Amino acid sequence: MDDIFANAKNILIIWTADNDSSKLPAFQQLIQEKSEQAQIEFENIEKLLESQRKISSFDIILFDLINEKDTPVNIDLLNEFFRLLRPNGYLITHIEQTNQSQVMNNFKMCGFSNCNPLDSNSSFLIENKSDDAKKLGLLWLCQKPNFEIGYSVPLKRTGVSFLRQLSTSGRGRKTWTVENDDGDDNDDDDENFIDTNNLLDENDRKKPDAKNNDSGTTSSDVKKASKNCTCGLAQELEQGEHASAQQNVKSSCVNCNRGDASQSAGSPSRGLSPFKPSERVVFQKMSDV
Repeated sequence: MDDIFANAKNILIIWTADNDSSKLPAFQQLIQEKSEQAQIEFENIEKLLESQRKISSFDIILFDLINEKDTPVNIDLLNEFFRLLRPNGYLITHIEQTNQSQVMNNFKMCGFSNCNPLDSNSSFLIENKSDDAKKLGLLWLCQKPNFEIGYSVPLKRTGVSFLRQLSTSGRGRKTWTVENDDGDDNDDDDENFIDTNNLLDENDRKKPDAKNNDSGTTSSDVKKASKNCTCGLAQELEQGEHASAQQNVKSSCVNCNRGDASQSAGSPSRGLSPFKPSERVVFQKMSDV
């Protein structure tokens, strides 16, 4: 903690309306002893957003350390603290334990990192806090990362090609081209393309063996369903066998076509005139009236 104050050049102390103004000079003197070379400024919390101070103006911001009770902090204030701090700058504040989880999430959402509670060696910062506030809260130190708002790093795309839409031709078809990192067409440069033929080896080009790839058809072109057939071939073959059996049905008494004199009592052809086995039988329409 001593090193943080010793290396600081600009410190901002945020005070609230319920602060005792008579305590401000004493607190300033306390901070000045820890940071002799620093320039210390005060700002009322209600005027902070209106003051429009320059970005990255302070190395340390002290918030909610002078008044006896803890003051809630919102997202707008945290964003302003983050904007005013220099890279690697510090925000020191006192937070009630019941709200620490939510407040820490807000700190991280606003960009702060390395938020850690301070030990008893930093208790000199909260001498103005009431005993109840000291028991219910902790002193926290949050650091701004080592970059400024709006900081950006260009991405190198050396040797990397990408697709760009040139135009839209008729029938809704789009024309695309490949460009390199300097924006020129890359029609003559094939270094970034992979020949798909090189992805196949000799084993991939071999003709598959039908014996090792049973698809339900044997080498004699006779369909044969597998044991656990799910493609419908087993059902198709079963229906074919059933139809073939119906076509080859013959009477057990072999006398159905010889007329009533030779037919049995249960013959389905009883009452019909004699006919040949291959002849089509037509039943006459009969009426009960």
